[in-house]
Amino acid sequence: MFYRFLFTALMLLYANAVMASQEAATKVVSLDSVRALIGQNRTLIIENLSRQISQENLKQSKSERLPELLLGGDGYWSNSVPLASRTGSSNSFLYKFNLGTEFDLYSGGKYKYAIEEKAKDRMLSEERYRAVEQEVELEAFVMLYDIFRNMKYREFLQSSISLREKEYERIKLLYENGYVLKSDLLRAKLYITDLQKDEVNIKNSILILSDKLRILLGLEESCMLQPDLDASLDFKIMESFDELLNHALCESPHMKMYKIKQDKESAVLKQITSDRIPYFKLYANYGAGTPVGVCDFDHQLGGEVGLKMSFSISSFYKSHHARKSQQSRIIRSSIETDALADRLRNRIHELYVRYNESLLNIDRAKEKVNLSKESSRILKNSYFNQQSLLIDVLESETKTMEAAFEWVQAVVDSQKYYWALRKICGY
Repeated sequence: MFYRFLFTALMLLYANAVMASQEAATKVVSLDSVRALIGQNRTLIIENLSRQISQENLKQSKSERLPELLLGGDGYWSNSVPLASRTGSSNSFLYKFNLGTEFDLYSGGKYKYAIEEKAKDRMLSEERYRAVEQEVELEAFVMLYDIFRNMKYREFLQSSISLREKEYERIKLLYENGYVLKSDLLRAKLYITDLQKDEVNIKNSILILSDKLRILLGLEESCMLQPDLDASLDFKIMESFDELLNHALCESPHMKMYKIKQDKESAVLKQITSDRIPYFKLYANYGAGTPVGVCDFDHQLGGEVGLKMSFSISSFYKSHHARKSQQSRIIRSSIETDALADRLRNRIHELYVRYNESLLNIDRAKEKVNLSKESSRILKNSYFNQQSLLIDVLESETKTMEAAFEWVQAVVDSQKYYWALRKICGY
């Protein structure tokens, strides 16, 4: 009795462990969960570190404006031999130290423009992070929709295989009774074999896409992904093409990056030009020095406070080519910004046209599915009544399968184009 109870308890524990491992191994993934997991992507982690680096560089650039403090000193032994004295030489240990400070009152805006340049680098890193985040998120969305599409394909194939196997048994019975030829039986078996081959190929495609998505989201290898997109298949673009384009020109991270680069080049030019302006510095030095053992420090203390002015004459001819080069960079940056606007316009127009095309394909695919199902039903009844050929039945079933695939593909394409438009426009 005790051993029976122990065996039952162990079996229950084992069953609970298996169920828990299966639940842990399967992860339901929706668009919202992708957004939550996207921070584990290695590319985004690298870009986040770049943001931190740019932030520290900005702080370092601001610290350059703080006063400079200098502390120095030395000690040495002195052996002096007076020529007119009869007392002989004297040895003593001497030391001295000094404390100084310098503060830039005016440097022609050199530090100001250097800080402005680092601030632009900081803004650039923020927009670059945002751009990479949107690209990774869109890539994850596309993979998730592709997995969903292939799973639907596999469901259609499995359902079709189950129906075809039942029909095969009916055809086999007709063949045994002499109503159909053996070629019909073989053709029906070959059709089922082809469907099974396609089902295996789609299953492998799902595994490959799942592996890619797991790596993209930083998930464990043992985790199985289950898309949850039933509520994410009817997103609609409500804006017109002009509204999308205007929003992209203002809010697209790539457009913002080019505009920030353009402002950065202007700040660099101002920094180069600032070398031609006089610099003014306020300085102060304080020093003391005395032999060891002497108590009167008054005559050995000293300090000074003053104002320095420096002006680099050589900057007029040394920075001439640097200034010309920077002006060319500014012009190039402006042209690159205009070129990016043209590329954005072409890409948005292409996605907008394809999106509307996919909406039309959804309606056409629905109608095609209904018509092909009805045609297949009629031909199937005619065949089993010996009024049509099996090849016609198989062809109609293939058309029905293709129509179902086209409908799923159109639905998935519409959502891909939707999210591509949202991301490229900076929403």
